[in-house]
Amino acid sequence: MKKTKNLAGWGRPTFGLMTAVCTLLWSTGVVMFVLPVSELMDMTPFQASIRHASGVVHGVATWWFCVMCGRGVWPHLRVMWHKRAEKTKWILGQANFVLLGWLALSGLLLLYGTSDLHETLSPLHFWIGAAVPLIFLAHTWRRFVPTVGVKNG
Repeated sequence: MKKTKNLAGWGRPTFGLMTAVCTLLWSTGVVMFVLPVSELMDMTPFQASIRHASGVVHGVATWWFCVMCGRGVWPHLRVMWHKRAEKTKWILGQANFVLLGWLALSGLLLLYGTSDLHETLSPLHFWIGAAVPLIFLAHTWRRFVPTVGVKNG
């Protein structure tokens, strides 16, 4: 049996799926921000269809995101929480976790809250969602940069 490398609690397929789901959430969020529901009456039928499809896909992707958090984030936290040798990476991981929590909470409030709350939270939800990929990349940059001169084993 082949021994798999410890990836800080992440498996490659889980990391890939989480990245795909986050990309889908980010892109549909951008569409909904650029085409706000308040402008629906002034949109062309094509724009309204794109806006609607983005809202549906964003909602479905949110559920996949929750599944992927259970599959990837919790095991990652269990493995990495006590390892603080790389302080900056650890702080970026905490920031990522807190911001994802704020996104989840604001998303629930956008879905179930009042219209006044929606007006306040919508821009906040968008800008946090727009910033999270940058923090995610800062936290995980080593996954995307090939290591040179490092022995695997």
